[in-house]
Amino acid sequence: MCEILAVRFPAPRPFAAIAGWARAMEYYGSGRFGWGVAWTQDGQVRAHRDTGQMASDPAVSGWLSGVESERFVVHFRRPTLLSTIQLADTQPFVTPDGGLAFCHNGLFRERDAYRGAYAGRLAGGADSEIGFCMLTDLIGAGAAPVDALAAVHAKLGGNANMATLTADGTISLFSRHETNRLFTFGYDGARVAATELHSPDDSVFRLVFDGPVTDRGVVDEGVIL
Repeated sequence: MCEILAVRFPAPRPFAAIAGWARAMEYYGSGRFGWGVAWTQDGQVRAHRDTGQMASDPAVSGWLSGVESERFVVHFRRPTLLSTIQLADTQPFVTPDGGLAFCHNGLFRERDAYRGAYAGRLAGGADSEIGFCMLTDLIGAGAAPVDALAAVHAKLGGNANMATLTADGTISLFSRHETNRLFTFGYDGARVAATELHSPDDSVFRLVFDGPVTDRGVVDEGVIL
């Protein structure tokens, strides 16, 4: 029941520029059990994660509000298993070298079939981290992130929205989710991707992005934002 927001600006903007959208997605969505944001800065992917709500995180109105970047990827959690409410399972996941961030909404059907293979690398218990390990292996072997996302879903199956952010600023998206579509659109000078809050009635556009929207589309498998 997680939600994903990704934003591409043509020039650096502070996190405060998207904080209102993000707060509204948290409020109207179901992802209130941890949140995080990844962004590009100085040639690396950086991230902030918290096991509580964005609405009560002091970083949002503090130091994080002034962080400037052209790219942001935000994730809100409502885990399938409430036993996974811990920082190790909070997304986006980021590689140690700051080269890649990854987040996931949904449930990987074949998670248990691969958990053992990655047991030595898993810090938490969420199925999303299994996808993250598989993704980094595929990219390490030379796959483009957008292709690696499709390959992860082909192996793990289930409903899934996924997003990656790489150090060069590329945001790659994948969607195969029957009950939480992933939209892309232009809004307030940015290119945006957002899940529909598990509400298939365009509520995300009435309650969050209620101004002029352009070039609206639905992600079907893999695209680059």
